[in-house]
Amino acid sequence: MSEITIEQISEFFEETRQFTQEAKADFDIDKVCRWSYFFGDTDEEKLTKFGSYLESDGYEPIGFIEAEEDDENPELIYLRVDKEELHTVESLDVLNVKLYGLVKEYDIESYEGMDVGPVDEPVE
Repeated sequence: MSEITIEQISEFFEETRQFTQEAKADFDIDKVCRWSYFFGDTDEEKLTKFGSYLESDGYEPIGFIEAEEDDENPELIYLRVDKEELHTVESLDVLNVKLYGLVKEYDIESYEGMDVGPVDEPVE
């Protein structure tokens, strides 16, 4: 998977703004939101250690998600961590660069990207 570009982040912000307006969603991507970040590896122990590091940096480990059988790599396990924060296109780009660096440092197979929702969104 290639790294997320600032152009893709900008498009993500625009699409989210459009979605929240059309769907009358109760959050604004330009304010504090619950951001979710996803990391993939086949080694749950490595992901657990990585999650502990991220927790010490203020992220909330939510749990693991197993890949579907028909996924490109069905052996992958995904770690989801959340954090309530305010982002701009530029600040999210800076964070993504940091997360890609941490993935390399911790020998995690991939940083899969992010999602966003309201602060009070229930964790699934």
